[in-house]
Amino acid sequence: MIDYSNEVFQAVAEDLRAEYAGIRVVGEYVATPSLFPTVTLDETQNVPVHLDSATENKYAQVQYRVQIFTNTEEGKRAQARKIFGTLDARMQRLGLICKTFTTTPAIYNAEIYSITATYEGIIDRNGVIYRG
Repeated sequence: MIDYSNEVFQAVAEDLRAEYAGIRVVGEYVATPSLFPTVTLDETQNVPVHLDSATENKYAQVQYRVQIFTNTEEGKRAQARKIFGTLDARMQRLGLICKTFTTTPAIYNAEIYSITATYEGIIDRNGVIYRG
């Protein structure tokens, strides 16, 4: 398995923490966070895409799920989109491309606004990411 998920997470987390004081950034799925704003970033797919007679993989298709949760009294949508912009810029610089973007205002908990997105790319065994 080609695993650079920690490096991707650290790069994104550093940018977000530098830009937004008090933001919580975690590396796993969260249904509803207890602190706001919270960003989750977890690798949801990592499969080989180049198989030959070699004993180790050369490339892997990777997918990352991003969740952004905000709950400010006013401007939670704007805050979530601003956080997404910072995250998106870093993911693009890494070589990952956004494939889905969905806003999900909670029907049962309208105080929380969230954005869910997925990013994809192909990563080689040296950690170089290619747009998928």
